[in-house]
Amino acid sequence: FSQLETFKEMVNVTGLVVTKLDGSAKGGVLVGLADQFGVPVHAIGVGESIEDLQPFKAQEYARSLMGVAE
Repeated sequence: FSQLETFKEMVNVTGLVVTKLDGSAKGGVLVGLADQFGVPVHAIGVGESIEDLQPFKAQEYARSLMGVAE
């Protein structure tokens, strides 16, 4: 939260790209960041390489976070 606060003070933050999103703890933080700061999430990274970066799809993400299958 403090990093995004600092970035927003310095530049016009228009959205988020969150990397290394491989655990539910970070997953919950992502929701809080988007909510508190009112910025969209454009992409998430679920691994170590550029190939692991994928467009953010809110419904799929919420299902995954909650452990609900489609």
